[in-house]
Amino acid sequence: MQAAIAQVVTFCTNPFGGNPAYVLSVEKLPSEAVLKNVVALLDADVLAVIESVKSISPGLRFFAESGEHPGAGHATLAAAHVALQQRQNLTFQLANGGSRDVRRCERGIAVDWPVMPYTAAEQGDRIAHALGAAPLECQVSSFGNIAIFRTEAEIAALVPDMDLVAQLDRTALIATAPGQSSDIVIRVFAPAAGLPEDPVCGTAHRIITPYWSNQLGKSVLHSRHLSSRGGDLWCEFDGHRVSIAGETVNTIVGTMTFPT
Repeated sequence: MQAAIAQVVTFCTNPFGGNPAYVLSVEKLPSEAVLKNVVALLDADVLAVIESVKSISPGLRFFAESGEHPGAGHATLAAAHVALQQRQNLTFQLANGGSRDVRRCERGIAVDWPVMPYTAAEQGDRIAHALGAAPLECQVSSFGNIAIFRTEAEIAALVPDMDLVAQLDRTALIATAPGQSSDIVIRVFAPAAGLPEDPVCGTAHRIITPYWSNQLGKSVLHSRHLSSRGGDLWCEFDGHRVSIAGETVNTIVGTMTFPT
C-alpha cells in the first residue's frame, strides 16, 4: 500500500520558520498500529491523516505515538493546504462526528473554529513566578493559562522556569500583549507536553482572539508569534467563532509505502 506524504510549514512561507506538520493522504484509513509506527518513524508530535483527499468532504484524523489524537491547529492548517490543492474550500469530516470548514483567502488558508471560553485565573502569583515577570492579569481556559502583559518587549524578554510552568494546573501557558508591527503578540510554553515552547500555536488564538477583539475594539487581528521560528496569524472573531488564517508552504513531498 502506498500513500502520499507531505511536510507542510504553517503560518509562514519560510521553510525554517512557522510550525511544520506531517500530512498523510490515503484512500482508506490504515490500522492504528500502522499509523502509530508512521508517527514514530517521522518523529512527529502529531500526524494529520486525510481519508479520500479528492472528496468534497474528506475525512480528517490525527494520530500520535499513543494513538488517536484530538488534533491541533497547525496540523489542521497543514491538512487544508494539502486538500485544497485544486479547490477553494471544503469541509473536513472529523472523528467525533463534527466538521471543520477550510477555505483559501487573501492571507493563505483560513480554518473556522469554535471559541474556547476563559475565566479569571486564581493563581496569578504562581504564573508570575513561573514566567519570571508579573502580568497585568491572568485568565484560564481548558487549554491553558493566559498571562496578559503590557508590551511586546515584555513578551520577547520572557525566560520561563520550565519546571514551574510544568507544575501549573494546565498543560499550556500563553503569554500575550499588544504588538508593535502587529495587533498582538504571543508565546506559548507547554513543557509538560514535551514542548518547552510551541513554534506557532493556532489553538491559543481561539482564546486570545475574543479577548483582544474586545480589548482593542477590532474584529480582525494580526497576531505575531515571537518564538525562535516565528509565524503570523490573521484572526477574525464574529462573536461565535474564530477564523484563523495563515500562509503555508510544502517542505517535503513524497510517497510512503506500508506493509500490506
